[in-house]
Amino acid sequence: MKPRIPPRRRDHAPAPRRAAIAGPLVLGLFFLVSCGADKKEESASEAGAYSPYHPNPRATFAGLESCRSCHGEQYGEWLQSDHHKAMNPATEEFVLGDFDNAEFEHFGQVFRFFRKGAEYWVNAPDENGERKDMRVAYTFGHDPLQQYLIPFPDGRYQALQVCWDTRPAEEGGQRWYHLYPDEPVPPEDILHWTRRYFNWNYMCADCHSTDLDKSFDPATLSYATTWSEMNVSCEACHGPGSEHVRWAEAKRRTEADPGDDAASADFAALKDYVVSKGLVVLLKEPGESDAEFPWGIDPATGQPKRTAPLRSDVQLETCAPCHSHRTLLDDTWEHGKPFHDTHVPSVLSDRLYHHDGQIREEVYVYGSFVQSKMYHAGVRCTDCHNPHSMKLVAPGNALCVRCHQADPYDTPAHHFHPVGSTGASCVECHMPTETYMGVDRRRDHSLRVPRPDLSLTLGSPNACTQCHDDRTPEWAADAFKQWWGGGPRNAHYGEILAAARREESGSLGPLIALANDLERPAIVRATAVAALGEKATSPETERAIAARLGDPDPAVRVEALAALAPYPPDRRVALAGALLEDDSRAVRAEAARILAAGYARFDDARKTAFAAAAEDFVNKQNAIADRAAGHLLLAVFFTDLGDPAKAEAAYRLAQKVEPEFVPARLNFAGMLEEQNRPDEAEKEYRAAVAAAMTDNDRGLAHDSLARFLIRQKRYDEGIAELESATTLLPDDPRTQYFYGVALNSLGRFPEALPYLEKAHRLAPRELEYLTGLATICRDAGKTDLALKYAREALRLDPGNPSLLSLVRSLGG
Repeated sequence: MKPRIPPRRRDHAPAPRRAAIAGPLVLGLFFLVSCGADKKEESASEAGAYSPYHPNPRATFAGLESCRSCHGEQYGEWLQSDHHKAMNPATEEFVLGDFDNAEFEHFGQVFRFFRKGAEYWVNAPDENGERKDMRVAYTFGHDPLQQYLIPFPDGRYQALQVCWDTRPAEEGGQRWYHLYPDEPVPPEDILHWTRRYFNWNYMCADCHSTDLDKSFDPATLSYATTWSEMNVSCEACHGPGSEHVRWAEAKRRTEADPGDDAASADFAALKDYVVSKGLVVLLKEPGESDAEFPWGIDPATGQPKRTAPLRSDVQLETCAPCHSHRTLLDDTWEHGKPFHDTHVPSVLSDRLYHHDGQIREEVYVYGSFVQSKMYHAGVRCTDCHNPHSMKLVAPGNALCVRCHQADPYDTPAHHFHPVGSTGASCVECHMPTETYMGVDRRRDHSLRVPRPDLSLTLGSPNACTQCHDDRTPEWAADAFKQWWGGGPRNAHYGEILAAARREESGSLGPLIALANDLERPAIVRATAVAALGEKATSPETERAIAARLGDPDPAVRVEALAALAPYPPDRRVALAGALLEDDSRAVRAEAARILAAGYARFDDARKTAFAAAAEDFVNKQNAIADRAAGHLLLAVFFTDLGDPAKAEAAYRLAQKVEPEFVPARLNFAGMLEEQNRPDEAEKEYRAAVAAAMTDNDRGLAHDSLARFLIRQKRYDEGIAELESATTLLPDDPRTQYFYGVALNSLGRFPEALPYLEKAHRLAPRELEYLTGLATICRDAGKTDLALKYAREALRLDPGNPSLLSLVRSLGG
């Protein structure tokens, strides 16, 4: 890897490999819109409305020193920041770990850290388990841990899993530790440090360096990653600054010598920069001054209120690309555009967040903050954080009482704890922490009121028992009743989402109401719409999803499009065709994916719109060309467009890029089977079994192979594969149920029944499993058992005529 030499233009032609990935079909679609490709993009400011964005194709990255010469104070603050220390060369100035022949052992694997002159080295097990001396090229982070990057010949940089704990010794730091302290991680493990999940280019690079271009080549499976600044520098946030430098220099010359006609002419030529000063994004509000605090107290409510409403979300949207859980829309981030034109943020899935929206996995702030009342009141990142040093602008509760009144909030009458204690700290109650990477405590930015009562119903954490870890949620909930009274608490969206995810009776109506409630945060509405997409298709859910296709927030429209996936192509086209021309690029890309299967139904105008949106979708997948998931999505896209050859090429590229990615292998095998190529399909199914690296993937692969074999009427082989699948996926009701059905179909009811009943226990509200149990038990002569399950099914769906008939036939 080497730093890119600025300036570098943004209007360079795409590399040929991008066209190769897209393929002739989509390139042919692109031709429909290519005649307008050179049109200058007009900003909202040019159109007459205020916009903080001023995209400028002339702007290039000018480099840190160009900023330092005028902005010395900000530069000095930045030197103290995590951004400055995000990534640096492995030199004595930046390395914090003990490399004085220090050794660390983890389940028999020994790591020795030492120096060769000025260089830092580690002797560690490589990808083959062989001990090898490896040079440390870069430090990665600094507080509360520092990782070390090792170069590999194919342009990869891998992060060691043995990290230096930089906390003070009295806090448990100043030591080497392993990110997986309780389990061995051998070379064949997908989580080994030499594999993709610890690959810097693949996982981390775009947020730890400025103007990063990953430059992955699928043909050679290699990287040629470049940057303009190694760490997170000025232009990572302010965008390429060459035109700002040009404007500042012309202004300086004019002010220094008003009689300098050449300088005046240069400055006059930059008249378009009167508002932007040559910057592609303006992070302050119009007329905003650092000397004026933008918050006061509303006399009508006694609550904080901005002195003037925010005119844009530009600050948050500038931070969000790195401080959010999201996907890219391009392989390089182009500044000067709204967040949803460059990235697609994740919703509050129960994999990433608890049901009530509290952080579960590492989600990097944005998704939490946009749930908060503070965000909706106009709070910005810089209201609490110095944007250059990244330090808080005031310590402790003094930060909060800049806006909130100290009386009554910073008193025992509000927090019920002794003054100065941990419990009296605003953030300990309203921003509890989750620990990642062993030592990194990160605060939840949803800034919520503690709800121990929700811990009882949802299993979510609460600030009270996180601190009082010897107490129970019941104890905390009782304390709240004593403090605030025993009346009902406000309904929380987490309760609605949890009920829907648990398939509770009557949960659909509240879920639809949540999706339609414009008073709720957009990310909550988007999450509700995503949950609707998991429900069975019906006129009611279709109407609810269709209503959100017109939601004012692009995140909701994206999820509404995704929720249409189970519906027939003609319904998708009828409901969502107009979104191919949506204002948001994230929406257009998703519209292309969802509507591709309806391409034959488009008129010429819609085909033109689809071509442009398809380009956005393909670019989105090319941004993750080093991940099989992108090629899998392209394969499905080409299948929907009716080009199986391109789909097959994309599937094969997915296998090449990430051989262990089982979903792509199984999809490809399924496509071959549909094309009546059973021998090739079986080969791919078995390859998926062999390539799988986790029990979950192995189980899915065995399950898919079993179903293929059963479809081929090779029942004994299929049953053997299903047995393996049920062992590997003991908590998957679908696999347990299918194995039971398969055993029963072979006349092995006594063996089948435990698996059928287990499927029901795992998914007690799944009607298919109850109906299957009832009919299979009936056919086996177990009438009492059949009636029991038939009645359970009827309780879930009381008006179902088939179930009523089944119950009656069983004597119920």
